Amino acid sequence: MKTRTISGLLAAPFLVSAPALALPAAAAISATTPVAAPSHATRRHEAILAVREEALKLEAADGGRLSDSHRAYLQAKLDAIRAGIY
Repeated sequence: MKTRTISGLLAAPFLVSAPALALPAAAAISATTPVAAPSHATRRHEAILAVREEALKLEAADGGRLSDSHRAYLQAKLDAIRAGIY
């Protein structure tokens, strides 16, 4: 019971509406506001995940084990990602 009361008291200031703190209409985000590009680490992570998905598809197509040519192909893609090319 105490934790609910304490949690409620801590959350209470956020539950009360405060029109004085609202942003003016001019400060609202418009449709023309540019969106920040994903970070380098995010793009790299997405590229690695894409190679993983491709590897799983190739592995399934090869009967459960990657062929040597597919393994070399995927390794070249991973080496390119490591070098920053993606």
